[in-house]
Amino acid sequence: MRRLLLSFVLLFFTGLAQAAGPAAGATAPDALGKGRDGKPVTLEQYRGKIVVVSFWASWCSYCLKELPVLDALQRNAGGLLQVVAVNVKDTPEDYRVMMRQMKGYSIVQSRDADGGIADRYAVTGYPSLWIIDHEGKVASHHSGYGEGSLDDIIGEINKVLRAQAARSAPARPEAG
Repeated sequence: MRRLLLSFVLLFFTGLAQAAGPAAGATAPDALGKGRDGKPVTLEQYRGKIVVVSFWASWCSYCLKELPVLDALQRNAGGLLQVVAVNVKDTPEDYRVMMRQMKGYSIVQSRDADGGIADRYAVTGYPSLWIIDHEGKVASHHSGYGEGSLDDIIGEINKVLRAQAARSAPARPEAG
C-alpha cells in the first residue's frame, strides 16, 4: 500500500513539473514542428543564436499582433536572433491562409498540427513566447501579449546577448 501511495505521489509531482514546462536554465525541447517546406524545424539548426519561439494560433488576436513585432525584431537583430513562430492545431486550410498573409515575414514559420510540441512546452494559452539561449537552454517564458511586454522581452533578449558576449570574450591578462 505504501509503495502504491508513493508511486501516486511521485507521478502527481512529476505531472506538475511537466505542466510548468521547461524551467529557466533547462534544455528546451528540440523539435519545433514542420516548416513551410514540410521539413522538421529544430532548435539545433539555430545553435549559436538566441531563438525566440512563439506558439500561436490563427484565432488568437494577440498572436496576430505579436507576430509582425517579432518579425521586425528579428530583422533588426543583425543575425544574432532567430524567431520561430509555431502554429498550433490550426486546420490545414487556416494555416495555408495565414502563411499567405505572412508571406513576406523573415521569421521561420512551422506547424504543430496535433499540439504535441506545445504540450512539451506546457503551452496553456496564446501567444506563449520562449527565449532560448545560444546553447539551447531556456532563458525565460512569457504568456500573453501586450504593448508593455515588448520592453521586457527586448530587455531579456539583450540580457542573454550580453551573457553570451561575456562568455565568448577572451580573458584579459592581469596587469602585473
